[in-house]
Amino acid sequence: MDYLTAITAFKPESAQEQADQQTFIRFIHNNPDVLLRDNKIAHLTSSALIFNPSRDKLLMIYHNIYQSWSWTGGHADGEVDLLQVAIREAKEETGLSTVTAMSDNIISLDI
Repeated sequence: MDYLTAITAFKPESAQEQADQQTFIRFIHNNPDVLLRDNKIAHLTSSALIFNPSRDKLLMIYHNIYQSWSWTGGHADGEVDLLQVAIREAKEETGLSTVTAMSDNIISLDI
């Protein structure tokens, strides 16, 4: 699903998420380069939480730039499907060959 459709379809669970969703949509409409790092104001990224099959463990990675533990994720780099971005980044950052999404929907928006 393309990023604008996915963000528009997102169902906010709080007033803050609703405000963030509207900010995203306005920003996207005013910035055709939102999928590229060339946009120095802001650009889209996508991330994933990776659970084991029984969902009782979470895989974290160490982020060398920020010197902290985190979930996987990265820049869209022109890809319009943010789910595919999250899957690509999860594979690249962990070495996993198979990553299966639990949902096709965005679960959180963060500015």
